[in-house]
Amino acid sequence: MPGGPGQVALAIDQLTISATDGGTAIDRPFASGETVFVRFTVSGARSAKADEESDPRVRLRYQMSLTDSAGLALAKSLAGEVVADLAPQDKQWRPKVQAELELPAGLVRGEATLEIRLEDQVAGTATARRTPVPLAGPVVPADAPLGPAAFGFYRQEEDPEPVLTPVYRAGETVWARFSIIGFARTDANRYDVSYGLEAFNAAGASLFRQEIAAEQTGESAYPRRYLPSVLSLNLSRDLAPGAYRLQLLLHDRISGRRAASDHRFTVE
Repeated sequence: MPGGPGQVALAIDQLTISATDGGTAIDRPFASGETVFVRFTVSGARSAKADEESDPRVRLRYQMSLTDSAGLALAKSLAGEVVADLAPQDKQWRPKVQAELELPAGLVRGEATLEIRLEDQVAGTATARRTPVPLAGPVVPADAPLGPAAFGFYRQEEDPEPVLTPVYRAGETVWARFSIIGFARTDANRYDVSYGLEAFNAAGASLFRQEIAAEQTGESAYPRRYLPSVLSLNLSRDLAPGAYRLQLLLHDRISGRRAASDHRFTVE
């Protein structure tokens, strides 16, 4: 049903993306696990009487999706309707839509795209709007080989920042945190990675080896690109001062690939 002369075109207006329900527009990237709150108003919606005794009725349908740069869905698509009867004093009323999209774990830094499709079922018209949504997370190249990223030594497991100079004393525990990248996934986004460690002294002699210290196994609706991991090494009380090397051992059990990386620390 085409609009008459002077009829305002159907449009999605006042689009706001925020991190809280009813909040102001966000000015930072969204992180894994956050909720994207979306709200907008509609202009140009037509109304028609359902019958001779009713007020004019607005009937709208909308669909909303959020995808990453590769076109993969970041959240479950939403669909809904706005149906409202308009009294004579409601001529300036504009339909309003609010929705929530929950982000998955494992986001990498980039830009998502929010797409809203809107249909006016009275007028038989439709419109759409796309807008970028920045995402926070590590930078992980799509072709990254199996290995650790952002490896750091820590004093305690939960310390927020790594030590600048990894120096420990005999009897202390060496903590390390890192992310595993470059692992294979199945069609169901299943991953299966194990990691271990080996410690060497300055002469290259092996002091301790643990082939499997931990495992990272699971599957997810959204493909994981990195796996946050942690390991620890207890230093014996009679360990001689000097330079030491911790070798991280990775095994991707889906592809069969293995990788090793060296990380040095000092005992004083």
